[in-house]
Amino acid sequence: MKKTTFSFLLAALLLPLTLSALDTGVSYAVYATPDKPYIEINIEVAGGSVTFKQADSTHLQAAVEVLIMIKKGDNIVNYEKYILTSPLVEVPRALLDVKRLAVPNGAYVLEISCVDVNDTTNTDRMEIPLLVDITDQIYLSQPQLLRGFRADNSEGPFNKNGYYLEPLPFAFYDRYATKLAFYAEIYNSNKSLGTDESYTVRYLIEQEAGNGIKNLISVGSQHKKPSAMDALLVQMDISELQSGNYLLTVELRNAANVLLKDHKLVFQRSNPFLQLNESDLTDDVMAKQFVQNLEEPELRYSLRAIGPLLRDEESATLQTVLKSGDLKQMRYFLFRYFVRNDANNPELAYRQYMEIARAADAKFKSGFRYGFETDRGRSYMRFGRPDDLIRVEDDPSAPPYEIWVYYNFPKTRQRNVKFLFYNPSLAGEDFILLHSNARGEINNPRWERVLYARNAGEQYEGDNYDDATTMKRNVGRNARVYFEDF
Repeated sequence: MKKTTFSFLLAALLLPLTLSALDTGVSYAVYATPDKPYIEINIEVAGGSVTFKQADSTHLQAAVEVLIMIKKGDNIVNYEKYILTSPLVEVPRALLDVKRLAVPNGAYVLEISCVDVNDTTNTDRMEIPLLVDITDQIYLSQPQLLRGFRADNSEGPFNKNGYYLEPLPFAFYDRYATKLAFYAEIYNSNKSLGTDESYTVRYLIEQEAGNGIKNLISVGSQHKKPSAMDALLVQMDISELQSGNYLLTVELRNAANVLLKDHKLVFQRSNPFLQLNESDLTDDVMAKQFVQNLEEPELRYSLRAIGPLLRDEESATLQTVLKSGDLKQMRYFLFRYFVRNDANNPELAYRQYMEIARAADAKFKSGFRYGFETDRGRSYMRFGRPDDLIRVEDDPSAPPYEIWVYYNFPKTRQRNVKFLFYNPSLAGEDFILLHSNARGEINNPRWERVLYARNAGEQYEGDNYDDATTMKRNVGRNARVYFEDF
């Protein structure tokens, strides 16, 4: 269904349009200058709804004729007519533009017409009621939803107050989006409030549950000092929002919590993999996912790379899938794993994870298995790079060993977590985990005796062989000192 977004002074509506195939999204906001107010209009034309023609041997290009008119009755107060041309692209993509037109206070109709230059029968037209009412009283502009923003002091149509602001006219956040951002401006708070009186900007997201019921999802606020103008740029986490319709409300409240101004804006969220129902992963859905591009060698490598993070039944299932040789099952298992870890962008999660896996493979490769399948590689994959590390190869009574230290260990909420790996076979880099003080990991009270068993087996502390856990001190025999004091 086609959707076009309009923000009003008192509310923002999401209106369905089915006038034509040309799919145009529009959002606007009224801002103030010292001279007169102006309206900022953001336009987006969906790439799949406009005709792209071959511009050269490798590039496509599209163009749309845009007519913007601000009308009061039969009079045209301001207008702009121009051709919006896409850049040269290899595949069709959306056309995005912003225009600013001066307009005095009053009630108007904003009329926008769009015509596909390459197919003049492909058109779109809309009329939007417009109220411009900026006085000396405190004023909040309509919040403008953003696809993204970044610090940028250069001049450009999408630049404002030191930021590049990419608008989101369709008010639709797809499954790749994890943040909702919006921009607004506040005027004349210094005239409406006392110079020493602060006020609060409050913003909240509610889910439309039907029958007029709304469920509060998220709330944030900022405290402001009165000023002639204040820019508001806010980002809110929407990674856990399930698919549906939502309402963004922005409020200004004084020190007594009295509502001064507010705006409401409807937006849609698509997050199909958030609450994963495996029956939803049909062949049609899977055919569109990144795992379809992975050939068998890369599939097997990737599946073995996630093996160190799997436990019990899931680990056993992975071994069964690998033995089966069924590429469909392999792709399904791999996709399901990463979509549960990042429902918004499982492909990005996969790419980032595999970068770490390849680094661990190269760093800890033993000659017998992939580096991420060694004990050190497994710990690296599960817990990340240690904060500190000591490697000992010159202890005359012990084989080479390493002690890894994590000062803060979020996995178990412990501090100063340590792992001791050793290489009893002296073969390559095949270090084995001997002992750790991390909860859930191998904890061997007799680790020191095991470490020194070959060359100092009888030099233990105490008279009871069975109960002894520590070794007598000797030249170079520093493993316990390192483990306890490092």
